[in-house]
Amino acid sequence: MQMMGGNYWEDSVYGGPPLASLERQDSAAVFGWLQAHLPSRGSKIDWSNTPGSHQYWRFDDDLSLATRAVSEVCKHVQPGDVVDHVGDGLSPFGVAFAASEAAAVVGALLEIPEHHYFVARDRSWLVVVSSEGDLDVLELVTPA
Repeated sequence: MQMMGGNYWEDSVYGGPPLASLERQDSAAVFGWLQAHLPSRGSKIDWSNTPGSHQYWRFDDDLSLATRAVSEVCKHVQPGDVVDHVGDGLSPFGVAFAASEAAAVVGALLEIPEHHYFVARDRSWLVVVSSEGDLDVLELVTPA
């Protein structure tokens, strides 16, 4: 869906609070790190062969999925930390946000229908939310 003069997702979704003031970045850096440091099977992360501690949940409703995803990101992010986010579909760029913004920002980003990758800036953890109801959390033994 296009709006006159721009992209709907960039203008409308990322143009308002709490996403408007976030640092924008090229999503290729995060996707490059994912490809270089995590095993894959086809186009997906091969969770059965990832290093570290992996947890998985499946949800049948979007509200439960979003609530748990917000909780997991907030549980992992520490004061002063930065989280990088990329989406694999409609988001026009990646964004970075501070721990203090995590709950509101994660909730807003999950409104965009795509797969979401929330990655600690130090790469010590990763939360992946799929549009099919999957939630994966990976705590890396040694950040890569």
